[in-house]
Amino acid sequence: MVNKHTRTQTLANDGVIPIAEMLSLLMAAETGVAFGVKGLDGRYQLANQAMARLLHPAAACLAGKSESDLLPAALVDQLVRADQSIIEGATAASVEIDFPVNGQSRHHQWVKVPVLGPDHGLQAIASIIYELAPLAAPGTTQETVDRLEQANLELQQTVIDLKQAAGTDKLTGTWNRRRLEECVHYEMDRRNRYGHPLSMLIIDIDFFKVVNDQNGHATGDQVLQTLATLLRGRLRGSDTLARWGGEEFVVLCPNSRRSNAAMLAERLRKDVATAMFPVVGLLTVSIGVAECEPRESWQQWFERADEALYRAKRSGRNQVQLAATARGPDASEEYIVANFVQLVWRSAYESGDERIDHGHRQLFADANELLSAILSGETPDSVGKIVDSLMDDVVQHFRDEEAVIGTAGFPAAVEHIVLHRELVDKASRLVDDYRAGKQGIGDVFQFLAYDLVTKHMLGADRQFFAYVRPDVPPADRTGDRPPTENARQRGSRSTLASPADPA
Repeated sequence: MVNKHTRTQTLANDGVIPIAEMLSLLMAAETGVAFGVKGLDGRYQLANQAMARLLHPAAACLAGKSESDLLPAALVDQLVRADQSIIEGATAASVEIDFPVNGQSRHHQWVKVPVLGPDHGLQAIASIIYELAPLAAPGTTQETVDRLEQANLELQQTVIDLKQAAGTDKLTGTWNRRRLEECVHYEMDRRNRYGHPLSMLIIDIDFFKVVNDQNGHATGDQVLQTLATLLRGRLRGSDTLARWGGEEFVVLCPNSRRSNAAMLAERLRKDVATAMFPVVGLLTVSIGVAECEPRESWQQWFERADEALYRAKRSGRNQVQLAATARGPDASEEYIVANFVQLVWRSAYESGDERIDHGHRQLFADANELLSAILSGETPDSVGKIVDSLMDDVVQHFRDEEAVIGTAGFPAAVEHIVLHRELVDKASRLVDDYRAGKQGIGDVFQFLAYDLVTKHMLGADRQFFAYVRPDVPPADRTGDRPPTENARQRGSRSTLASPADPA
């Protein structure tokens, strides 16, 4: 006979009941409450011993049986109506029923509740049967139903939480291999449908076996946790970090060409090489990078990235290697020219205040000048002067903008000024790191041109447009609060479809 744990795990894997951990508690024999779950085909998938004793005393297992196989037709009709209520969206449905217990008829309450998936779709129907007290006080039944409805809401949240846990690596908190592969197939489908570029990094800790052998697996676990935290802090919100197994991690980069992914990989490699890890101090990583090719399978794509990783290992470790492409070898490809385009001013970007719009147009021109200098291979000194000019124009524009929105009575002017300070501080740190050789010019351009200029203008700045337009009466002005920090981050990622289309 298949044991309870095996049945539970099988159903969880099939996605019928993604709550295996909780079911272990509900199935406990000592609870005294009959509990079972049946699929939408009406057949029981799981039932504890109390349920089996009530519905089918001659059998130890209800798996595969339906209520019509076990109960009188009159009672089945009531249960069918309860099922229909659940299917139509009810949070609970109950039926009172008499069951023989030790030769005596005992009155029971049979409550049915939905088991919902993360998408809030009905996945199964759970039954809870318990004996009613002989002299139940008025209202007891309703109170019980109310409690069960609350418990059902908690059950639904547990389904979501455990679904999340099922896709998470317990040690590092990153996605696990199973959840990554689900995401990969979705992103590959988008890539094939719409031509959105898609790249992958495979990251492996150099000499990790030595870490475990010399310091023990507890230290090795700490190293993995520290590395996962470091990597998460350096990725875009749209990137996905997963632990592939052992000391290997995979980063999935939607909307990224191979060269963009290579820039990210090099930045991660440098950050890891200068970080301090528990007990062991300094460590390095090797990274393989591959962009998904048209009509390429997931396995083929992964194997190319994996081969690039092992080429990095064989070549001395602590380095990034790019996978070969169908377009031919281009290991000397310049990362910074990957997907950058000229920024084009559009009338839809105008706020209605000439002072602000003039500043925005000037920043667009500065960003285009910087791009031209990068692509034409101008000297670092020449590029540096353009960066300085752009930064000066940013600071002056922010001052002008703050004066305008303050005079216009924008209610969230203070928050907007704080956002300006944050952007300028981050830009200044990036520029300083670039001058110190710690940051590539591609990353500086990416932040200045897209995050600071275009995304900020098309995102947070639109909050005050209604206040500075002379044609908008005060009564019609909206947008008096800026987005939260998380919303700003989400907005900045969604405002522009990709660097190639700043509009």
